[in-house]
Amino acid sequence: EYFKSFPEGYRFQPSDDELIVHFLKNNIVGAPLPPNWIHVIDLYLYSLEVLTEKFKLLSDRETEWYFLTTRKKKPNGKRSNRRANNGYWKPIGIDKSIKNGNQMIGYNRSLEFNEGKHPDGKRTEWKVHEYKLDENSLPPTYQRSRD
Repeated sequence: EYFKSFPEGYRFQPSDDELIVHFLKNNIVGAPLPPNWIHVIDLYLYSLEVLTEKFKLLSDRETEWYFLTTRKKKPNGKRSNRRANNGYWKPIGIDKSIKNGNQMIGYNRSLEFNEGKHPDGKRTEWKVHEYKLDENSLPPTYQRSRD
């Protein structure tokens, strides 16, 4: 109801640095998030059909979903595990550096969804942008975890 109260023309379109500074970093350190359209879920548990049904967009006003999810690692701890409910998110391209002024604050990587099992999955039209906080952007007292 809160978001439906905004006037016509309102769009939640944060920039890359805003996503990292005000949402991702706050979520990681446990600070409260401002009111927003970002859902905190385990993205890898859901099929795309369930995600689109469960998290409805505001008619024609919104065209993108925003999720915060914990990045999972494979058992050896070196590579990301992007296996999802009925497929996997495959990285495409390279990491893009994100700066706030002259300070490096994080990275953005594009992924596309493939249905089925790796490496024989069928490519879909679904894309996602994964943001990663630069470790030097965390407070020195923050306890880093594997994920």
